[in-house]
Amino acid sequence: MIYYFDLRRTPIFKSMFKKSGVIQKDHFNDLFIYFCSSRSSLSRFLPGLCYSRPKFRDGDDKIIVFDSYTTTRQLNWLRSNYPDKRVILWYWNSVINDGLIRKCPQGVELWSYSMTDCERYGMRFNTQFFFDCLADEAEKCRQIPLSQHPKAMFLGRDKGRSAQIREIGEELRKAGVEVDLQIVSDRPPGFQSLRNPELVSYRKVVDLVKDTDILLDYCTDIDSGLSLRAMESLFFGKKLITNHIEILNSDFYNPANVYVLGRDKRSFREFVECPREIVASEIRDKYLLSNWLKRFDL
Repeated sequence: MIYYFDLRRTPIFKSMFKKSGVIQKDHFNDLFIYFCSSRSSLSRFLPGLCYSRPKFRDGDDKIIVFDSYTTTRQLNWLRSNYPDKRVILWYWNSVINDGLIRKCPQGVELWSYSMTDCERYGMRFNTQFFFDCLADEAEKCRQIPLSQHPKAMFLGRDKGRSAQIREIGEELRKAGVEVDLQIVSDRPPGFQSLRNPELVSYRKVVDLVKDTDILLDYCTDIDSGLSLRAMESLFFGKKLITNHIEILNSDFYNPANVYVLGRDKRSFREFVECPREIVASEIRDKYLLSNWLKRFDL
């Protein structure tokens, strides 16, 4: 059971969880209540009747709370109403404020995709993941050779990185690469972000990934875990340009496929002309959502 508090991510990935066979539930009963709680401190006063009650399948034994925007009140509600279920608070972003960690209710497990945060706050580590429902589609894409006239793409929010991304894009153009930069403007939290017309479905993201050869990944948070772009590169067989040095420690790192900004001594042209190598399936499949779920039981 994936239990969302932050509805801003739900429209993007909701269908992917469902198609991958994982039950997903929004924490609040409706959008209005979420809006009120996200704009103020009202969430600490909202009664339990405002919370959605999960419906479990036979054999379901854990509630994985996405993500760190939740509150101790909500976690206590889950813990007290479902004492026979494991409650896992999963950080799918870096810890900004450790208040929730310090006040986390007894019996709630703390997990993160960031090795740095796990070491800093004593949380348990689990990797980034990729959706099972896209595995067959990704396999077909891997069989297609990369273009001799390569195309690079970035799709994501600005987050103060647009200047760096455009600079990298310009260097790639000089190396003979077609560049598509789709930088989405940042929106303030709350109702506007929920109705952001620039927010695209993950299905569209996947279609764009399939139509490119190189994914550009520029991380503004050096303590974060690996991004979904790293997973998209791995599963769809695309090359990756990233500034996230943690990828050097990953089991799927291959210099033929990954260029690490600030560490790689090659020119972009040398990297682009280097033949791609497909990562072994036993390494790649480790990152499927189904195997990610199993690691919570190890």
